[in-house]
Amino acid sequence: MNKFNKYSSILLLSGLLLALSACSDFLDKQPKDQFTDEDYWSSESNLRTFAWKFYTDFVGYGSGVGTSGEFYYQSSPATDCISISDDINSGIFLQYETNANTTNKLWKDNYITIRRANLMLTRLPLVPNMNEEATKHWEGVARFFRAYSHFKLVQRFGDIPYSETYASSNDYANIYLPRTNRNEVIDKVKADLDIAIANLRASDGDNRINKYVALALQARICLYEGTYRKYHNMGEGQDYLLEAKNAANQIMSLGEYSLGSDFKAVYNSIELKGNKEILLYVDYQPNVYMHSVQNFTNSTSTLNGMNKFAIDSYACTDGLPITQSPLYKGDEGLVNVIQDRDPRLKAAIRNDGLGYSGNNPNGVFSSTGYIIAIFNNPTQSGPEITTGGRNHVDAPIFGLAEVLLNYAEACAELGTITQADLDISINPLRTRAGISPLTYISEDHVQAKGIKIEDPKRISALEQISGTVSSITWEIRRDRRAELMTWTYIRYADLMRWKKGDYLDFTKNKDVTLGAKVGKANAALTTVNEDGYIISYPNFTRTFDPQKHYLSSIPINDITNYANEGIELKQNPGW
Repeated sequence: MNKFNKYSSILLLSGLLLALSACSDFLDKQPKDQFTDEDYWSSESNLRTFAWKFYTDFVGYGSGVGTSGEFYYQSSPATDCISISDDINSGIFLQYETNANTTNKLWKDNYITIRRANLMLTRLPLVPNMNEEATKHWEGVARFFRAYSHFKLVQRFGDIPYSETYASSNDYANIYLPRTNRNEVIDKVKADLDIAIANLRASDGDNRINKYVALALQARICLYEGTYRKYHNMGEGQDYLLEAKNAANQIMSLGEYSLGSDFKAVYNSIELKGNKEILLYVDYQPNVYMHSVQNFTNSTSTLNGMNKFAIDSYACTDGLPITQSPLYKGDEGLVNVIQDRDPRLKAAIRNDGLGYSGNNPNGVFSSTGYIIAIFNNPTQSGPEITTGGRNHVDAPIFGLAEVLLNYAEACAELGTITQADLDISINPLRTRAGISPLTYISEDHVQAKGIKIEDPKRISALEQISGTVSSITWEIRRDRRAELMTWTYIRYADLMRWKKGDYLDFTKNKDVTLGAKVGKANAALTTVNEDGYIISYPNFTRTFDPQKHYLSSIPINDITNYANEGIELKQNPGW
């Protein structure tokens, strides 16, 4: 199906099978000029068309002129899939919400998807002339998206109503469901994915859900769950960590996917089709489906800028942290900052100068002075970059780099990691990037260039708030951050599962508020601290409440709807 037909089908289906709220009377009142539910489920072709709507759940770089996406963008944490970042300082100050929200788009959209998946599973046996292999495949597709949506809800809300039955408009028992313990929900999510992996085709065409995409999601979810349970003291997570390792290893052992030579190409390619590193991507096309991420990173307004906390996390080319490497030239000026540093830093930001309030020689400036450039494709110009809703570089959804990172972290968290594990996961990423590989001696003795890595930041006061980690885990987290920098959806999820919300707190982590070092002489142009670093938000502060902010509030409207039926939907702690 070509791009035009794909999205035309989605529009058709949105009129045919609206993903409905619990109170819908969809099955009772069908428009006469459209297919009815009863006669729609007549072929595998119709199933495929129905399933296209699921793919819009992959946000990528967003769509149109909006500023909602899994990369770079930031917004109020209660309304979108991503939240405040410890890597990027927004062009405008963002604060954690203090009161519960009336509605929540993430809550609504994911329950819409779950309802569609349950409908598909219910109607699947009715499709005639479809063999067992095809039936199992489409069951796998529905279970994949039901699992994915429940997982995203658990990430943000903890205990949630778990829905596995397609409810008619008056089936209140399956509409007003109680909140289920998050551990139990994730167990059900994994069960769905186990079936999906067993049933899905190894290939169903280019850029489609298949067995290996499901394995990538399994690795992501199981790593999240295993570490969340560990760091939040919520029960045994070892089995999930082992599942994460095994799922990632199946993809790695396949030989179907391989790292490319250009790290940046994952994020700024006009076409990701044919890229052997990518398992699934959002396929943007000019004049059909476009976004605005390049427009925003090239805008004349105040851009989101990478902060000092993120910049300092990059190692030098010798593989050692800046606190230890003799190659580090200091942070007086951009030339020094990027010299002999991990080339992934050079790929992520503009190398031709800083841009900040009062000093924007290249026509752009950010909240920190560092300009994000990872999404910019050098072959594009004019409206393709400068006009909102006209950008069309493709966005990765699942890629080999994340799979390798998930494998390495799972091995480290299991306490079983070996040099051989590093040599098939983290070290290929470091070699591709252009920095020295890691040598494993023990979990607290890791070397680069034959030198034991001893980063004082690993045992700093900030780290000790929620607990320090081993040296090998610390270095794997460093590489994860560098490899996935500006992928704000994944980074926020990482902080939540590691119980590192303190990174986002201005009172505990001063570096997250700072930008480039421009010196006191530039105080007349921009606000700087006593050491000459740009202060992104001189008139604001932000605190992270660990008793409250690891979860979003349950939407008040939903609590009220439940109460109107005499059922309690409990609010999250602190809200």
